[in-house]
Amino acid sequence: MSVITVVAVGDTAGGVIDELMKQHHELRIVRRCPELVELLAACQSGLAQVAVVAAFSSELSATLVDRLTAVGVSIVAVALSSEEAQRLRSIGATVVTEQVTAQELLTVVHSALEGRKHPGYSGFSVPAQVTALAPQQDLGSQLPFPTAPPGAVLDAEPASGAVHHAGEVPSGSPENAAAETRKVEKKSSAAKRLRPGHGGAEPRGGATRGGAIVEQVRDATEVKQHKLRRRKATIVQGPPEQGSGPGALVAVWGPIGSPGRTTISINLAAEQAASGRQVMLIDADSYGASVAAALGLLDEAASFAHACRAADQGSLTLADLAKTATQVVFHGGTFSLLTGLTRADRWPELRAAAVARVLRLACELWDLVIVDCGFSLENDEELSYDTVAPRRNAATLTVLGQADLVYAVGNSDPIGIPRLIRGLSELAQNYPAVEVRVVANKVRRKAVGGNPEKSLAQAWERFGPAQSIKHFLPWDPELTDKALLEGRLLQEIAAEAPLRLAIADMDCAADQRMLKIAVAKATARVEYQG
Repeated sequence: MSVITVVAVGDTAGGVIDELMKQHHELRIVRRCPELVELLAACQSGLAQVAVVAAFSSELSATLVDRLTAVGVSIVAVALSSEEAQRLRSIGATVVTEQVTAQELLTVVHSALEGRKHPGYSGFSVPAQVTALAPQQDLGSQLPFPTAPPGAVLDAEPASGAVHHAGEVPSGSPENAAAETRKVEKKSSAAKRLRPGHGGAEPRGGATRGGAIVEQVRDATEVKQHKLRRRKATIVQGPPEQGSGPGALVAVWGPIGSPGRTTISINLAAEQAASGRQVMLIDADSYGASVAAALGLLDEAASFAHACRAADQGSLTLADLAKTATQVVFHGGTFSLLTGLTRADRWPELRAAAVARVLRLACELWDLVIVDCGFSLENDEELSYDTVAPRRNAATLTVLGQADLVYAVGNSDPIGIPRLIRGLSELAQNYPAVEVRVVANKVRRKAVGGNPEKSLAQAWERFGPAQSIKHFLPWDPELTDKALLEGRLLQEIAAEAPLRLAIADMDCAADQRMLKIAVAKATARVEYQG
């Protein structure tokens, strides 16, 4: 039997770490560290397989846990309360109580190592735990470990004390009971944007810019009516099936040179929302976030950074994410929005581990998550330092690594097309498994000559990569300038414009779901025409 090597910080009240140091047959503690910084250094040097954090567990973050996991170290943390236990589990640590014994801790260490090999493992130390402690329960009174086999969830039900295995959701669990509440609650966040002519609604105060109104929902009766109205519209439109799995993640990326990522992201989200899908739009550009400004929103909160900070500390829940998002309401429907950074120098707030958790929660709550990415694909600072350095492009790289579909957008001119080709080569090298659809934006005769689509297709066939251009978006500067000036969507200004129709044809659904979405679109037209 191979000996498990452990690095520890602190000790429990019962002196479990000291007791384990005397047992050399199954587990060997190779170092006792005074603080987490030294523990990180020891783990990065390859000394241990497991890190036991009995002190300073409140300082553990998702970034630190993922850093340890990246070097093959599992984390077992001691929690002093049920709230702390939930936070630690949410960032990927295996949790034990203060009353854990040496034998029980040894069992948990084995479970943590096996958890790394779990089929559902996706970069965290152990699979996500689905069982939650009761809010008022005393964590110190629980001792489920002696009967828990390796890999079992380490939390017992308050009434029976039964242990649930990973992946098993108890009947009547809070997650199942609150599923419908979350679907409705996320439609009425603290801020929403109303447009003239939407349901005859009157503005109730708030800042305006270019005809867009940001309204604070204060009246309880109005909130209830808003929920009922959205529920009715959702039923008529034929919403996507719930419980069929996580939502799709779509990234809109393009090389440097303003190829039109933001314009496409905003209007693509609106078209998908009008078709009956529940859509979340995220501005993850760490260089020049502009979604809020393009929509005419006076938002200085940077809600995506706020969600990332909460996720890094393990305190972000589905309900919190729904409340953090802004509701963008237009005549064809509603989509949620997480606004981007208000200043480019705030990019260290978008840590990779936190971004990954926000994306995971968003896909659980919305059918479709569209992310406006930055342009750079460079693996930057973290590769140049031995310490945990933040990465300027962490948000973009994380989104592309988790995306189900990537729209690669490029300018249709002699400068934009070569940039797009080089970017696609780098994208394919870093993310070979992701599906990429090429979008040629700003197509015009003056840039590529007569019959521009044919000329671009022929040039692409000779010099471009294997995948062909899927979408050609015409150049309409007057329409886009007007939309930007008024903070409105293309379908609100010119529903029959070629550019708007071309973006509407960019369906984010998989082939097997296109029929359902087509039916939803037809039903949605009937609903809003009435």
